[in-house]
Amino acid sequence: MLSPSGWPEVPCARCEARVAGLAWGALCPACAADRARRASRLASRISLPATLLVGLYVLWRVPPIPLARIYGVIAVLVTYIVVRKVVHRVALELLPR
Repeated sequence: MLSPSGWPEVPCARCEARVAGLAWGALCPACAADRARRASRLASRISLPATLLVGLYVLWRVPPIPLARIYGVIAVLVTYIVVRKVVHRVALELLPR
């Protein structure tokens, strides 16, 4: 199979293994999976403390009204999900190859 550029095999930008169907400057599937794994680990290390801080804020600042507490718990969960997604995406862009 030819790569998008017309070459039969193109080297990976990181490990230089030749892979068919790879674009120039792209990572092979093994290197891309390793990079995603590192980004996921970094995202979890950053999102957990951020969620803990929001949880402490909710615990101390939100009045003890049941509906307000429910909204606080929802805010904590949304904080974890959003921070993790954003950090994962930024890490994929900025981690060195």
